[in-house]
Amino acid sequence: MDRLKDSHRLTYLKVEDPLDSAPGTPRPLSPNEQHAFEQGQQHAQQHAFEQAYAHSQLSPGFWGAGWSWEIVSCVIAVGSLAGIIVVLYIFDGQSTPDWPYGITLNALISVLVTVMKAAMAFPITEALSQLKWSWFNEGNKLSDLALLDAASRGAVGAVVVLFRFIPRHLVTIGCFIIVIASAIAPFVQQVIAIDMRPVHSPERSSIQICNSSEYNDWGEGAGPGMNKVPLSTTGAIYTGIFESSSPNSNSITMDCPTGNCTFAPYQSLGFCSKCVNITNSLDLNKTGFGTIENYKYTLPNNWNFTTSSNMMYLMNATSDRSFVQLDPTGWPLVNNFTAIAAGGYGVPPDISATECALSFCVKSYEASVKNGKFSEKLIDTDTTSNYTWGSSTQNIALTPKTCYYNGSTYHQPYDNEHCTFGVSWLSQIAMSNSLRPLLKGKGSLFVSNRPSWSSDTARAIYGETGNLTEISSMFDSLASALTTHARSKVCAATTNGTTWTVESYVHVRWLWMILPISLVAFTLIFFIATIWNTRNQFIWKSSPLALLFSNVDAPEVHPDLSKMEKTSQKIKAKLETTANGVRLRHHP
Repeated sequence: MDRLKDSHRLTYLKVEDPLDSAPGTPRPLSPNEQHAFEQGQQHAQQHAFEQAYAHSQLSPGFWGAGWSWEIVSCVIAVGSLAGIIVVLYIFDGQSTPDWPYGITLNALISVLVTVMKAAMAFPITEALSQLKWSWFNEGNKLSDLALLDAASRGAVGAVVVLFRFIPRHLVTIGCFIIVIASAIAPFVQQVIAIDMRPVHSPERSSIQICNSSEYNDWGEGAGPGMNKVPLSTTGAIYTGIFESSSPNSNSITMDCPTGNCTFAPYQSLGFCSKCVNITNSLDLNKTGFGTIENYKYTLPNNWNFTTSSNMMYLMNATSDRSFVQLDPTGWPLVNNFTAIAAGGYGVPPDISATECALSFCVKSYEASVKNGKFSEKLIDTDTTSNYTWGSSTQNIALTPKTCYYNGSTYHQPYDNEHCTFGVSWLSQIAMSNSLRPLLKGKGSLFVSNRPSWSSDTARAIYGETGNLTEISSMFDSLASALTTHARSKVCAATTNGTTWTVESYVHVRWLWMILPISLVAFTLIFFIATIWNTRNQFIWKSSPLALLFSNVDAPEVHPDLSKMEKTSQKIKAKLETTANGVRLRHHP
């Protein structure tokens, strides 16, 4: 053995070197001596390795020593995952953040995912690299070394190992984690969904109403008590009579800057009409002269209509008679109306009688604006007032049983001045005086298909047949037109609504976080299991020095990785061709 130690300090030449390459060069060893020398060298290194390994087995210490950076990497992975969860929790249900430089929430999450994935990959690959040394604790094929090394370098090598190794081996778990980890980024991207939702806007929205301030809409007349409405209101009357304004028309001015607004129930002073069929109250008196018969129809209020088989009359209408069936008690009445009409030729003709009332009232509405389309629904009308028939100089006060004001609902008795709607007595007289002559009229049909009317308004009242349906439709149009005019021109008050706009917000779909959380958990379990299973081994991991030092012809070779690294810094190596093949040898 002393001879081998002494020979280690000698200098040897390759067999092809000239013998006289240098003066004083020692004699080359014979083949037998060379073989003996190499055998002794291998025995010495093996003996040193076994001593160092035995020493490491006997030396107590922390079983995770040598894994410091991997442990730090695991902490970073867990911290990144926690950061992702915290960020998602904070912004879940919140409006999409508007950060400087166009940075988005997805970008922040992507950064955290990238950090987490990189931090997971480091301990997994190092643990797989360490497990390849464990694989050769027992005799296995040398080709497995390349496969296991490729598995620690990426998902492709890991997939190959999954199909080549026994699934029960710990290596398989690490390869499975590497393969599945490639899907982390798409899964986390699925966690965040940007949805749209309506939110309140600070912009003001409003609808015109006729509020509780006193209704004043009258002008001078030919004498006292002969007041008439202003021309603008006269125009609204004609619009209603000629049925240019349907009861459901949305002619009210509304302001909704975003095109989406809602309004709590609200009320407005307006006009209401009611018509009933009183045909069964007619009294017929028939007279005749030969083949000609005359028909006289009379109502209990003495209003009558006469027609005959050869001289056909169409309608006789007035606004000066008392009601037959309607009871307008408490109604703030504007006008009454009575009409008897014939539907055309016939023996006897098809006769109908209708009476109507037009009055002030309080209308309750619900309204909304959706995508710029205004929709207003009439939900109630109320004519409750202090009005007494025949009291021409008394201001009218309407007090609905249910009052809607400023988003609140009040029921009688209530003490709220905003729930009383006032109408000046002059306005009531002016409206009645203006309507009365327009609601009177006659129509005749002396020649077939050649009707003759006393006025255009009488023709509009009659419509096609002069029955309840036709006349009711006209009065509904009249009430609607006057209500619209009162809200938009006379009172010009408004009620405020809620303005809505649409904003994008973050919706977190937590189910997609199952994979990232599970992979981080499996990474920690796999890493801890690897540390435990290799606790009595030298921690070489992915370092190639263990393979190199197993063959390099160098002094002071020790199996501890840290000592290998220190030794490798002092050693120069060179690939040389020998009789036994290419070898990496110590180069002094």
